[in-house]
Amino acid sequence: MYNITRCCALSRLRFAGFTLIEVLVTAAVVTCGLVAVASMFSFAVRANIADRQMAVATALLYDKMEEFRSTPFDRPLWKNGDGFDYVVKDMTYMRVWQVSPAPPRNVTVIVYVGGGLTRRPMELIRAATIVSDTF
Repeated sequence: MYNITRCCALSRLRFAGFTLIEVLVTAAVVTCGLVAVASMFSFAVRANIADRQMAVATALLYDKMEEFRSTPFDRPLWKNGDGFDYVVKDMTYMRVWQVSPAPPRNVTVIVYVGGGLTRRPMELIRAATIVSDTF
């Protein structure tokens, strides 16, 4: 009886653990999962940057349009016509505005962001309106 118990115990020890194939399949599944999580993280970071740029650009555009709205027509802002300025927040933004010379005046404001991979300015937002001193 002692021999049978010893024989069964040895056979169980011989089959204990994982095979090399099981370990390799598990490693491949875990690697695929980690790659998927890393790509989702990269996408989330890029989306966050793009959303932040759009929020800043919208605020800059709104600020410039409000400046036009609150400035009387005899001020230099209206007489100079076209112009641009640079604003540095988290990145460098360029606001470009164009004003038509004759009433009713067409005002267009465009906000670009500089830098990025291509090093060219990229247009983020544009707004245009018609302004008249009389109704």
